[in-house]
Amino acid sequence: MAQLKTKSLEYMSEYMSFEFLELLRKKNPAWRLLASPQATFVATFLYKEFIAENRRQIAEQELISHLENFIYMLNQGRSEALFPRSGREYLDEWANDDHGWLRKFYPTGQDEPHFDVTSLAQKAIEWLLSLRQQAFIGTESRLITVFELLHQIVERSETDPKLRLAELERRKAEIEQEIIRVEKGQVELLDETQIKERFWQAMTTAREILADFRAVEQNFRELDRGMRERIATWDRGKGELLEAIFQEQDGITQSEQGKSFAAFWKFLMSSSYQDDFKDTLDRVLKLKPVQEMRMRRNISHIHHDWINAGAHVQETVAALSQQLRRYVDENFLEEERRIIQIVREIEGKAVKVRNNPPKEWEMEIDGVKPEILLPLDRPLFSPPQRPEIKDDTINVGLEDVPAEALFSQIYVDKEKLKDQIGYMLQTEVSITLSQVIEHYPLKLGLSELVTYLVIASESPQATFHSNDLEEVSWKDEAGKIWVARMAKIIFRRA
Repeated sequence: MAQLKTKSLEYMSEYMSFEFLELLRKKNPAWRLLASPQATFVATFLYKEFIAENRRQIAEQELISHLENFIYMLNQGRSEALFPRSGREYLDEWANDDHGWLRKFYPTGQDEPHFDVTSLAQKAIEWLLSLRQQAFIGTESRLITVFELLHQIVERSETDPKLRLAELERRKAEIEQEIIRVEKGQVELLDETQIKERFWQAMTTAREILADFRAVEQNFRELDRGMRERIATWDRGKGELLEAIFQEQDGITQSEQGKSFAAFWKFLMSSSYQDDFKDTLDRVLKLKPVQEMRMRRNISHIHHDWINAGAHVQETVAALSQQLRRYVDENFLEEERRIIQIVREIEGKAVKVRNNPPKEWEMEIDGVKPEILLPLDRPLFSPPQRPEIKDDTINVGLEDVPAEALFSQIYVDKEKLKDQIGYMLQTEVSITLSQVIEHYPLKLGLSELVTYLVIASESPQATFHSNDLEEVSWKDEAGKIWVARMAKIIFRRA
């Protein structure tokens, strides 16, 4: 016991020493956010834009527009502006290395920068949320959770079959006794306080899972950066580099965090789990004590938020594989080898000065693309046709033309239909067009059906099965039912 206490004190002294905390105060973005004079301004805006809506990336122009409106609202009615700078200046400041509250990046295939809140900034904001005075502190539910976790550890780590069977027999006897009590009408129910306490504990853990996704994504992104730096500065054989990278990638997959995330993602993508979770959550939300709590956040689709957040982590992991594939597919011709060598030298120098950039420097680019002028591509001269103007007298018309045709146009929102397909694919691996129409009936008739066909023809995740026909039906304004027979269309999750 004395040795355990000594080790605990050594751990505390290492992570709560003056030197460690002083370094953390200077380097940690979460601490910088809490100590910033603009903490209320930054935390309020980042929570509203990213955390409350669970958004993982926002385009620069959209975020600047929202920030400008937010600044205008805060400055309105004041003689002196609280925040005099522009929205772009604030975003650039929050994303630089001195602050580290936003991550600025370019998504694949887009030339407009996007922003996302960093995991440490979200941790600071979540800590501020935890300072709110709670109606009650749920001690019973957390104590039960601790006991259940300890029991799971003991049961799942026991190697003696006899002890394991004895524990299962004990649980079996308890279940049989409970069945007998229920058959006699002796049902033990949770009171309102216990229901509220357990629901609060469950939702707090659910929100913490969302916050942890950004930390996991940041860890994979740092791995990606380290691999790119190694590729940029590697001066030995290609085979040795690939062997080292694959060993690192296997190490991440087999690490504790990698195994935990893989198990979580496998469990989350199970259709049986999704159905069970949705049904259970819907039943809980219908309970009167839960409805009296009036949760501000929309938690009815929390499992969809988990899926979207996990998808971003998967995209980060896919970026690692794409970087490796690009490196393997490089052609080592003489001219390309020289170009790659120059690029590697530039990348290597950029990595060296990344943490210590020069204070005064400038760079000029003559152009981003060559200008090619081919004289023979110019079209031959063709004299313009002279217009024939008739000198007729135009009389004033007296015809009364009805204007109803201007208001009878049909507009089909293509993006809304895409969102409907994407929403159903969150819970299903694949769906047919008839299932989509069954869930979202056609309101605009044939025009809406044709728009669905256009979406399917443009989507790489949609396939047409001409040998397998299906029927879809809709009802027009007059109540007449129309039926269309067409090839079966299947949409699959990306």
